[in-house]
Amino acid sequence: MTVKDKGLRQRTAEHFEPWEMHRRVPLPVIWVAVALGIWGTGTLFHGAGSETVARAEKVQAAAEAVRPTDAPSPGAALFAANCATCHQANGAGVRLAVPPLAGSEFPASGPETVARILLRGIDGPIRVAGSDYDGHMPRFAFLDDERIAMLATHVAERFGGRPDGTAAPLAAADVAVLRKAADGRQSWAGGAELAGAVAGLPDQRAAVPASSPSVDAAVSGLIFQGRGQVWACASCHGDLGQGTGSTPRLAGLPASYIARQLADFRGGHRAGENMRVVASGLSDGEIAGLSTYYAGLRVPSNAAPALGGDLARGEEIALRGDWRKDIPACFSCHGPSGFGVAPDFPALAAQHPAYVAGQLAAWAGGTRGTARLGLMDRISAALPDADRRAIADYLASLAAVPAVATVTAQGVPTNGQ
Repeated sequence: MTVKDKGLRQRTAEHFEPWEMHRRVPLPVIWVAVALGIWGTGTLFHGAGSETVARAEKVQAAAEAVRPTDAPSPGAALFAANCATCHQANGAGVRLAVPPLAGSEFPASGPETVARILLRGIDGPIRVAGSDYDGHMPRFAFLDDERIAMLATHVAERFGGRPDGTAAPLAAADVAVLRKAADGRQSWAGGAELAGAVAGLPDQRAAVPASSPSVDAAVSGLIFQGRGQVWACASCHGDLGQGTGSTPRLAGLPASYIARQLADFRGGHRAGENMRVVASGLSDGEIAGLSTYYAGLRVPSNAAPALGGDLARGEEIALRGDWRKDIPACFSCHGPSGFGVAPDFPALAAQHPAYVAGQLAAWAGGTRGTARLGLMDRISAALPDADRRAIADYLASLAAVPAVATVTAQGVPTNGQ
């Protein structure tokens, strides 16, 4: 070996790196790995299935937990069907129009007081929770004793500050006694008469005997005698503007709405030959005087369902609409309880069913005119005849718009306080 070869071998040894020849993985190791994989996959699926079952059981348990409270009690169902339209589902009422139940001294005095009101209704001023209202509530004596008892108990418990179960429920036998005492009696003359019969109610304003509002002689002449081609308004709409049949109720409609309708008749923008003749004989001042007079009238409803319509269906459309047909709720524009939203959306409550159904048919046929943006044309066209009758009958079952203004001898409206 030369010196050169010896040096090369020495450098090679210094840089030697150990290595191992490739060998196959032993089969037992592979079997163990495969077994571990199968076990892990099985465990994963088993856990996922258990979690799914657990979630399903949890949802079912939650549903079962809330199911008893989801089903309204008989009293709550009666409230939703008969009271919520005016007093609202939460009992908040309508500002300046419908007294609240929540916080009211009347439900707090007990279910018997509520039953007394249901059996006779209210027609007169009433002070509730420190605010004055021009009370006009229809009687609900058409409900039998058992349903009056359930409804009165529910209202007293829910809105009278008495949690469920702490107030003695009213019995049907108790209602029978109250009904006998109310037989033949007129509506309660406001809160004052109620306060005289029920202890603990707040002081009330005395009711003023109902009378026809004073109005200047010229307007009065147009209403009751007419002039030339201007027929007396009362000859069709009645002495108190309550209307009848296909003649609309005018009492309580916004003055601006009545004035616009007369102007539309006069200008030929609204169909109606008779009213076109009448309105053409009126000056702008006379239209303003008549509109103010009728807006200030405070008279009860004389309307009633008469078309055989489905009241439940009418209520559904009035409150919630029917979005399967792109029909919005009537009250979304015409205000809570159909009391109207001046100046464009008139009151619908207590309107006569024949008039309402006739107007809906006219809109659907394109002969009514005056529909802003064509909204009522489209809605009416989407309503089948049965739904028109249902809505018209339901609106006729509602209480009249509570008047928030009266008319002085000079024809000047006041706030009724």
